[in-house]
Amino acid sequence: MSEVVCSKCGSNSLRWVTLRRHVPVDVFQCQNCGHPEMEEDWYAPLAPMMAGNCVNCGDRREMDVCRNCGLTREEDLQVHDELRQMVAPTHNLLNAARAASRAGRRLMALKLATAAAYHNEEGQGDRARALRIWLLSAIGEPKYVLEDARAWVEQEPDPSALAWASLGQQQKHSGFIGAAAESFHKALQKDPRQHVIRAERARLLIEMQREGQAAEDACIVLESDNPKAVQLALKVAEELCEKFEAGLRDDEVARILERAGDNVEQSAALLAHRARLAALDGDAVSAKRDLKKAHKLNASLPIYERVERLLKPQRSSWWKW
Repeated sequence: MSEVVCSKCGSNSLRWVTLRRHVPVDVFQCQNCGHPEMEEDWYAPLAPMMAGNCVNCGDRREMDVCRNCGLTREEDLQVHDELRQMVAPTHNLLNAARAASRAGRRLMALKLATAAAYHNEEGQGDRARALRIWLLSAIGEPKYVLEDARAWVEQEPDPSALAWASLGQQQKHSGFIGAAAESFHKALQKDPRQHVIRAERARLLIEMQREGQAAEDACIVLESDNPKAVQLALKVAEELCEKFEAGLRDDEVARILERAGDNVEQSAALLAHRARLAALDGDAVSAKRDLKKAHKLNASLPIYERVERLLKPQRSSWWKW
């Protein structure tokens, strides 16, 4: 196959991007000069998914024909199978949607994910619906994405953990912190192993000034074996330790450090707090050791000065007392 080059500048740096015009459009665009080589403006199924509606555009069917795009149910199926074959002929609808998204064809991905969600192909309906919601957000549809996430949990008699987590994410992005925390809580009730969701909920609880619950969630994550979630929880733990120190609650700082275990070694701030507590207990050796480790991770943090002040009297000769 000959190399595809830009017809305007001759560059071979072309890729798919999804642009916002009056509707979302997939564009095969030159990354050097911005020239569009090809555009695909498929119907975008933006409206919340409703059982029986047209998969192609999301509108209602009347007498088995979509009142908007005019496709019958059979034609709807055929269109999405053809789209699948254009992107990844050996994949099912969901995996074709993922492939399209990775290639930058987010509008195409949205159509394929929507079809996969409607048909629950290979029992992957929930995953497809979650991808659809993410794609609505990715192409810049904040109104529709929140409506679709809310419709998902409202239409299901027993919404899945993934449905509640998806709603929580969109509520968080829209600034509805309390509602997001509650949706994350419901997701965790369904599946307590969603450690990333638990870490995100802990962050929201701090914003709601519910530090005690935030600390418990963060500690549960820090005791898990999920590296991505642990990194998120470490940031939460650092913020909580600052708040607890300011509130003279070093008992809570000590509890977080104990439950964080070896993960403390990944955080300069937590190492510094452990050094601070050691200095308060008169253990200068441990304090200096942790302070040295912290400096290697981050050369400058405000807490270092506080630890140094605690260590200073122990460095002075006895006769200066």
